[in-house]
Amino acid sequence: MAQNQQQGYVNSLDYSRSQLKRLRQQPFYCPVCHAQVMLKIGSTIQPHFAHYSGTECTIAAEGETAEHLAGKALLGRLCRRWRVTFAYEVYLPSIQQRPDLLISIGIRRIALEFQCSPISIDRLQERTQGYRQIGYQVIWILGQRYQHARWTEKNHAFLQYSPDWGWYQWQLKVDASQLWLIHHVVHTGYPQQVSYQRCPVAHIKQIKTPIRQRQSTAAILKESQSLYSKLGQAAPDLLQIQQACYLAGHHLAGAPRCCHRAAMPPINRSAIILLQVRLLLLCEQSGKLTDSQLQQFCYEQVADFYRLLLVDQQLWYVHWCRLVLAGWVQKGIVRRNCSGWDYLGACWYSDFFAKQAAIQNKK
Repeated sequence: MAQNQQQGYVNSLDYSRSQLKRLRQQPFYCPVCHAQVMLKIGSTIQPHFAHYSGTECTIAAEGETAEHLAGKALLGRLCRRWRVTFAYEVYLPSIQQRPDLLISIGIRRIALEFQCSPISIDRLQERTQGYRQIGYQVIWILGQRYQHARWTEKNHAFLQYSPDWGWYQWQLKVDASQLWLIHHVVHTGYPQQVSYQRCPVAHIKQIKTPIRQRQSTAAILKESQSLYSKLGQAAPDLLQIQQACYLAGHHLAGAPRCCHRAAMPPINRSAIILLQVRLLLLCEQSGKLTDSQLQQFCYEQVADFYRLLLVDQQLWYVHWCRLVLAGWVQKGIVRRNCSGWDYLGACWYSDFFAKQAAIQNKK
């Protein structure tokens, strides 16, 4: 986006290459710093305006990749197909931010951000809060850099939640011209893994909430065996929790079956079973767990949870613990009372082999 001599806006994405070559004869200027910019028209990269070297401008410092330029053009085409009113790169002076696309639906304003380059979690929070403070909704769409098998802390930072889609995020594959919804994201197993379903944007109305599956005996034993093996290797993430189990007269690999879950929300850095064992030890030690004790437990374990910047409720770790306790109420491990929970007892096993033998004999 640039301005011509008449201060009108010209968007390079709205013209063909042949049209842009004719436009290149006239001068163009940056809408933010008002310095003159050049119109680049290559044979492969998306045509775009660029500052001359040495220009001091916040936009010039950002830079853009070929993927980012092509992704904005693709998102614009999708908006036109859906007959959604939008504009590229509208500068918002009150917060000094410039969304890739600004969508208008009635009185709603939605900022679309196509994130291809690395961004710190603090900067993500700052930009998100900037849009929210002026009443704009923001939707982050992730590029190729974030579409790998191993989910990092930054991948989790872009998660959002809805009752229909569960935990979800958006991904754009520019080379395939496809916008994907990554939905019903969950954590499973030890070592912890991320599982999810993927749906092209055209089929979103067909999404159905997956049926909750109980964890199989084989999965429980596999998880317990992994714990036993990692304990033998003195895995750093297990030493502290194993010591806590030992002081309580237990073995981590012999944790009760109630500490195993088929899947849980993708909010915790540690594997599901490790946090559940910590919570169970607290219940066992106290005999009673009050709401204030639960809050304190969550505060002490807050580093084990991801920062979820895009959800309205930031205390998802408290919600997570309440989900666990609700499941234990159904299993007779704890009993709800007016101020918290009473601990009724759980069946620990002396070690992995005792657990394996007991579970297999019940088949």
